[in-house]
Amino acid sequence: MERKDAEPLSSVIQQYLHAIGADTRIREIRAMQKWDEVVGRVISRDTIDIELRQGVLTVKFKSPLIRNEIFARRSDIIRKMNEAAGENIIKTINIR
Repeated sequence: MERKDAEPLSSVIQQYLHAIGADTRIREIRAMQKWDEVVGRVISRDTIDIELRQGVLTVKFKSPLIRNEIFARRSDIIRKMNEAAGENIIKTINIR
């Protein structure tokens, strides 16, 4: 028996991920992986924790100086992170 309407497996997986809501989380994880590339090695080394949920990127730092630097550059970092991710997934940065 031959199927005429067979879909590629990647398409079926994408549909499944979308149906269970996991596609958004995967995009968030991919965006977080761009952090080191966007901010550079010095800031990246000072980063304690990073999390992205529902458009809010929460980042914790060891140094108050780095925290102030990120606060001053947050609009630019959001733009660069979204460019690196290929979509506007980050709306704001919460700095701790």
